Amino acid sequence: MLDLAINHEEELRKKFRSTWFSEKYKFWSCSNYHEDYQVAESSWNSHQFASLDSLGDVIGYIGYEIVREDDRVCGLNIINFTDNKVAFGIDVGNALRDIFEKFHFRKLDVTVVIGNPIESTYDRMVEKYGGRIVGIQKKQVRLIDGQLYDKKLYEILAEDYFKKRT
Repeated sequence: MLDLAINHEEELRKKFRSTWFSEKYKFWSCSNYHEDYQVAESSWNSHQFASLDSLGDVIGYIGYEIVREDDRVCGLNIINFTDNKVAFGIDVGNALRDIFEKFHFRKLDVTVVIGNPIESTYDRMVEKYGGRIVGIQKKQVRLIDGQLYDKKLYEILAEDYFKKRT
């Protein structure tokens, strides 16, 4: 179940801190440094959600930036803090549908660091929702292991999303 991240600010802050130097989560931040999670106090520039299990505990986070000038979403941030893939996957699907069906944004730009174990899931997700791979940025991000990694860029246009949904 999705809830506003602001309602779970301290719990999210602790969960994010627990990922900072973890090999398991090195791909998530797209960086070799970390800073404390900041909850958005407005929905103008971003939407932030906590993914909750059936007991109301935070199992993940889903957030994205909004570019109001051209009505698109970018910087999709998805992180599962648990092994509860089913509940979290449902929440990710709901958040993605909401981008187009509830909030009526015209486009979603998404990136993933190549080598991230979740990369193939992103490929399937983008295809499922009518998107495409835009390209690869070579040696784009340095992670905590000191290595440079390539970044894959995707986009999903609202009209392609709705064609795929029918």
